[in-house]
Amino acid sequence: MYFSIPKNLVCPGLVLVTAFFVGCDQGGIQRYRVSGAVTVQGEPAPAGSIIFTPDISKGNSGPQGTANIVDGRYDTGANGLGVVGGPHRVLVIATQAGLTADEAEQAAPLANYEFDIDLPAEASTHDVEIPGGE
Repeated sequence: MYFSIPKNLVCPGLVLVTAFFVGCDQGGIQRYRVSGAVTVQGEPAPAGSIIFTPDISKGNSGPQGTANIVDGRYDTGANGLGVVGGPHRVLVIATQAGLTADEAEQAAPLANYEFDIDLPAEASTHDVEIPGGE
């Protein structure tokens, strides 16, 4: 079966497709790479995740930044999502390494830790020490 697109729809269709893909860049929001070490009571966190949420109560907005924790390190530039600059609320969830997704859902995390930070509008490094009892 042969299908043809009417010529009067080609140009408007291309404009819509182009606008869609240009709009997917989140309006030109600049994200920055953040990386560092994560320790739990002085020991590297085996696995987990870190989530950077812009603090709207302090006038910051934008998308969340995320990264996986692997062998005590995280990097939003390695399969994560960078952060916008400014005040953020950060959630760190440290878990055991080597768990499947189902096992991770069932297992209690080693630690949940939240804190506030003001991130620069540039690539930066921030180490996180999760104290005992968190």
